[in-house]
Amino acid sequence: MVERTRTGPVGSVHNSRLQPGSQPLYRRTLGDAWNNLSPQIQQLHSVAGESSFVGECSVERGRHPLAGLVAMLIGFPDPGPDQQISVRLVQEGDGERWTRQVGKRRFTSVQEPGRGRYQSLIRERFGPVAVHFSLVVEGESLRYAIRQWTLFGIPLPLSSGPRTRAVETVETGRFHFDVEIRHFLTGLIVRYQGTLSPATDAARAG
Repeated sequence: MVERTRTGPVGSVHNSRLQPGSQPLYRRTLGDAWNNLSPQIQQLHSVAGESSFVGECSVERGRHPLAGLVAMLIGFPDPGPDQQISVRLVQEGDGERWTRQVGKRRFTSVQEPGRGRYQSLIRERFGPVAVHFSLVVEGESLRYAIRQWTLFGIPLPLSSGPRTRAVETVETGRFHFDVEIRHFLTGLIVRYQGTLSPATDAARAG
């Protein structure tokens, strides 16, 4: 396992927006550890302008009323097995905008390099909530580890925030994701897992 806190969750790819000599966010953050990742995970995170991926996704939602409210405000997908998912990644400055659509529900987040004391991390914003996470390379897989979270820009104790388990692996040659978000007050908020392939590959197969 290689954990990079100094150096530190798809596609038809268009390179017009990538500045000469620059690298995608995850590659810059991981440094040499990037080379350990599987090609499928590297492909998803090689955002150069715009990338699109499609696949299947199964979703579980927590039953606590507050968990349902949080999921609704952020736009997390409705529960159900074998739903269609599309993920569009667009480079924005030195970061990326991720737009995920599962069934009829769409939710968006912005990922960018951390600033100041968090400069070794990646910052992801979901509306008023932001999390700072490090990237942990385990074999050829990638795991996300939350190090800090804020609400309306105010840093809060890590123990009071969401618990997230997010892993990217390769299974039978396809990119696989498994994301689970919990909170000690609500239990499970959402878990979504599935596979993604480049949109261009899916179109050719169709």
